Amino acid sequence: MDNIHFTDEAIAGLIVQSLLMMIIPIILLIVWKVKTREKILPVIVGAAAWLLFAIILKLAPAYFLLQHDNPVAKTISGNIWYTMILAGVLAGVFEETGRFIAFRTVLKKYEARRTSISYGIGHGGFESIYVGFQMLSMGVIGIMLNTGMGEQITAGADETTIAAMFTQLDPMSRLTFGECLMGVFERIAAITAHIAFSVLVFAAAKNRKYLFLYPLSVILHALFDFSTVFYSAGIVPLWAMDTIIAGFAAAAAFFALAIYKKL
Repeated sequence: MDNIHFTDEAIAGLIVQSLLMMIIPIILLIVWKVKTREKILPVIVGAAAWLLFAIILKLAPAYFLLQHDNPVAKTISGNIWYTMILAGVLAGVFEETGRFIAFRTVLKKYEARRTSISYGIGHGGFESIYVGFQMLSMGVIGIMLNTGMGEQITAGADETTIAAMFTQLDPMSRLTFGECLMGVFERIAAITAHIAFSVLVFAAAKNRKYLFLYPLSVILHALFDFSTVFYSAGIVPLWAMDTIIAGFAAAAAFFALAIYKKL
């Protein structure tokens, strides 16, 4: 770990990126709250559902299928395409199911269509804040490595863990400020997509004729997450991947808006 040195540009970029990722959803929430006078519960439920379904409940199958020492995990984790397909499917199934359950249970009495957007802000906004904290931690680790505090980071870790940390931190150490800002752009697209999916699943949960939108949202979410494989596999540059994601989010939002107007 001592041979990793974060550039000043990378550290500054990670810190600015993290702050923007945390501030943008808060501003969005404030503007929406002032505009609609919507109650805060749907936002809280959206954030809680993301944490429960996207992180906690998804942890076990993701670990077994990607990290556990078994033939299936080795096959999937050894192929970037398989890995991204599985990641997309898991995200789609767990997160969209979380939305559907939330709208049918905790938010059962919330019939106004604006509830779907409030939920989406909570769901996508909390994810953005979560990722923002991760980026901030990367910046702090970079500062610690640059000031000779690497041993404190790896204290008690085995060689496998240290190797995994190196694999994650090494590319971060060379990020440009522009690349970090592209990460913020990607989060804005992700929040947009989450709001769009929330509208679709809200319609499915509240009206039987729109029930097909629930499985459709699972598929769209899986495709949205899977689209990053083109960058991960080295097929397209970062700006192209973010353009693809933004286009996908815009298309999902346009479709969701058409449904929203009918609710």
